[in-house]
Amino acid sequence: MKKLLCVLFLSLAVSLPAAEPAKPNIVFFLGDDWRPDCLGALGHPVVKTPNLDKLVGNGFVFRNAYVLGSHSGAVCLPSRTMIQTGMSYLRKERTSPTLAQTVKAAGYASIRSGKFSNGPKKLDDEFDRNLDGKTAEGHADNLIQFIKDNAGKKPLFLYMAGKEPHDPQFATEEYYRRYKPEDIPLPVNFLPFHPFDNGEMTVRDEQTLPWPRTRESVTGKLARYYASISYWDEHVGRVVAALKEAGQFDNTIFIVAGDNGLSLGEHGLLGKQNLYEFGGMHVPLIFAGPGIKKGETKALAYLYEVYPTLCELAGIPVPAGLDAKSLAPVIRGERAKVRDYLFTAYKNCQRSIRDDRWKLIRYPLINKTQLFDLQADPHELNDLDGCPENTEKIKELLAVLEAEQQRYGDPAPLTVPDPKPAAWTPSTTRKRWSER
Repeated sequence: MKKLLCVLFLSLAVSLPAAEPAKPNIVFFLGDDWRPDCLGALGHPVVKTPNLDKLVGNGFVFRNAYVLGSHSGAVCLPSRTMIQTGMSYLRKERTSPTLAQTVKAAGYASIRSGKFSNGPKKLDDEFDRNLDGKTAEGHADNLIQFIKDNAGKKPLFLYMAGKEPHDPQFATEEYYRRYKPEDIPLPVNFLPFHPFDNGEMTVRDEQTLPWPRTRESVTGKLARYYASISYWDEHVGRVVAALKEAGQFDNTIFIVAGDNGLSLGEHGLLGKQNLYEFGGMHVPLIFAGPGIKKGETKALAYLYEVYPTLCELAGIPVPAGLDAKSLAPVIRGERAKVRDYLFTAYKNCQRSIRDDRWKLIRYPLINKTQLFDLQADPHELNDLDGCPENTEKIKELLAVLEAEQQRYGDPAPLTVPDPKPAAWTPSTTRKRWSER
């Protein structure tokens, strides 16, 4: 009888379906105005980010990740909205659920702690908790309490999207003391003035330092910027420690990114209202966690592709109708890339297209084009637009740019009937073109 019971028990055990693996937690650390190289693990020679380095150093890095564009000088607004919707900011209507809705429907407990007035409020309210911690310390406090309250009950979606290192580059005094302006190098492509009017020389960001830019003023701003990043890093470390204490770290997917980039002296600029590589659209983007091998790629990617990528990595069905493409095949080594070209846009005054090597920037309002060979000239020091041998390349890229505009529904013209002068001086920036 005992043998019979044993056989029946084993037969039943074999016939039962295997339990589904636990869904991974998702933790998204989103910095504000975060330049694409400003992490120690990415090789930055000055900034110290020991906590983020532990994640990034074991994660998968997208070296060429970009915000698609912006209709506003506050690039963070459409960027953070695109992350939530998976749709281009150029789309008039949204037809799919948001990231918060999709994750919540998959059974997650979710919290967003970040700055307010940064997009449609209803997108933020789709989280179970929606808080403003004011600073990185407050955001970390909110997430840590949420971990304590919910760990082990449901999988967690933690979204920490604060203000650091956006100016005025908040940090505590100990971090300001760590970075001395005299020890900080200027960018390779530093200029005291931008060589032409790009359409946004009057924007607030460009008025935060006087013209001409000087070594002292720019390195002082860089020192505060690096201090703010290190301060943010400290509180990222606190959240990670709380996950470990709750036994949740090993089953957590991490994303580290910036909502947009920032110029700090490059080409004489200080803001995110430009399309240079060290400008407004180029951002860090790193995935780490279970099933994600350490590595990096130069494949072209958009920041808002975090949405379908997270879903695929976490085993959550990807909603139909998103503009964003999943980057999971690149992370898993199944594909080298998901696109051949990458289109970026800023208001109606700047458009750009790039591939693995070439980048074209078009300024319709002043009838100017720039062409850069990014493989030979990653800092965009040598504009090749005037070289006769590049005429066909420029035509080719302009045709691709027009095709991408049509695909995204971008109505901005690449030429205008009455272009404005490209030349400028600081005195002319007191008035916008419309006021001249």
